[in-house]
Amino acid sequence: MKQKKNYSTGQKVIIFFCAFIITFISICNIFKNDISFLLLQRKVERKYGNSAPNSYYIEDNFEYVNNYEKLEVNSKQDIIDSIYYLINSGITYSERYCGKNYTNCYNDMNEISNNDSTLSILNNFVHPYNTYNSIKFSFNDEIIKITITHTYTENEIKEINNKVDTIIKENITNNMTIKEKIKIVHDYIINNTDYDTLKTENINDTTYKSNTAYGVLLEGFGICSGYSDAMKIFLDRFNIVNYKINNDEHIWNLVQLNSKWYHLDLTWDDPISDKNITRDNYFLIDNNTLKLLKDNEHDFNGNIFKEAIK
Repeated sequence: MKQKKNYSTGQKVIIFFCAFIITFISICNIFKNDISFLLLQRKVERKYGNSAPNSYYIEDNFEYVNNYEKLEVNSKQDIIDSIYYLINSGITYSERYCGKNYTNCYNDMNEISNNDSTLSILNNFVHPYNTYNSIKFSFNDEIIKITITHTYTENEIKEINNKVDTIIKENITNNMTIKEKIKIVHDYIINNTDYDTLKTENINDTTYKSNTAYGVLLEGFGICSGYSDAMKIFLDRFNIVNYKINNDEHIWNLVQLNSKWYHLDLTWDDPISDKNITRDNYFLIDNNTLKLLKDNEHDFNGNIFKEAIK
């Protein structure tokens, strides 16, 4: 039989003291981590907790992305939704902090920041004035810093708004239905805009700002991104739920009317020549009708643009 070891009083005191010290250090480390996190939390919330969206903020949430306003992120989707919220709000700089137990925060952020497709798709769901031209990230295991440069300048926004006000005043009346208002704008843009063939021949051509609503409404030249931006500005002005839908080659509008979703493509309704006039083929058509056209240019990812497949 193994004999039980007896400790002297002095040895027992030493063992107890050592155990106490080890326990005390462990408790201190736990509280230290908690205190560090609380200080980080307070610092970020004090600086960025009261950041308010601008007047072009869109409150609608969509199936692919939601406005995540909290400063603490705890998942990859939280990060994406936070970035979306900041773009949607028109904010140029802000910070978010990783949740205390979110151990994969750095890896998720690294993956998102290096995925241009994931980031650029967020522009589809916000007002054109809040879309980003560039977005930069700085991050570690605790803090995510986000810097946004917008597509439209303040002067461009002012000029576009003045033009939109004039178009509405001269062409829209209060007794028109929503569909009639959309048709008026659809026809106005087509009648007053030429497709910018210079840009299609050389994507770096800067003769016109045709990739934006400024080129379409102020210069009279556009490509698909400019047409869809211009239309979205009017749709948002009319308080119509909508967003832009795209694939690698093309972009157009998706519009909700009477709880149903419809495709609206001004680019394809604006013929380059008079030989193939298809002016209303893409005016508020449902997804089944779009498929029947079989043009091979309007395919899209139904996992992203989920409303479009309803």
